[in-house]
Amino acid sequence: MASLARASLTALALLVCTSAGLAAQEGGGGISLPVLIFTSWTMWPLIVLSIVGVSMAIQRMITITPDIMVPPGLADDMHNIFAEGVNDEACEDAINAVAGDTSMLGEILVAGLDKKDFGYDSMVEAAENTATAELNKYMTQINWLSLFAAIGPMLGLLGTVVGMIGAFFKMAAAGGQVDAALLADQIGSAMLTTATGLLIAIPMLFVFFFLRSRINRSALEAGVLAAEILDYFRPAK
Repeated sequence: MASLARASLTALALLVCTSAGLAAQEGGGGISLPVLIFTSWTMWPLIVLSIVGVSMAIQRMITITPDIMVPPGLADDMHNIFAEGVNDEACEDAINAVAGDTSMLGEILVAGLDKKDFGYDSMVEAAENTATAELNKYMTQINWLSLFAAIGPMLGLLGTVVGMIGAFFKMAAAGGQVDAALLADQIGSAMLTTATGLLIAIPMLFVFFFLRSRINRSALEAGVLAAEILDYFRPAK
């Protein structure tokens, strides 16, 4: 929660700094970009979406890492424990070593070791079920990024359509006295929401696919390492 709050403040600071920079560069007539952003109702959902999305992306990048999902050294510790054979003392040491470990690999090993009294097949089945649950848990954490990436362009398009409708109504009301420069300014302002939606969606999609690949790789690694450790319990042929 604390990391998400810090990420939210970072995202808000980036938005404010960007708007300030645009305001400093703005010159001439027309509607200034910062004014348009903070006065158009169609931009507010996009602003909220960008702050929440960027905050979540930063938080997920920090908390979903290979070392967090598959802690270095955990598998080696298990191999060292069972190196001299499987016995009650070794099993107790292994259970104590992974007790309280909430990593993906730790949860898989805990599930498997908890079934040691029911045989190797039960251990493997429990580990596989937990591996699937862990994968789904991590994927659920990043699915919001995919949702934001889909909503952003749709909100932007809605803002553009609303703005274009307003521009055409003004054209109709003006009759033959249409100011081409004013019309172009209104249409350009309407198009800005679509561009904003795309600017939100593109980084979100990149982060989503990057994290999805990271999770899948870690899940595969955790499965392989867990299988190697559970092999110590495989009955001799």
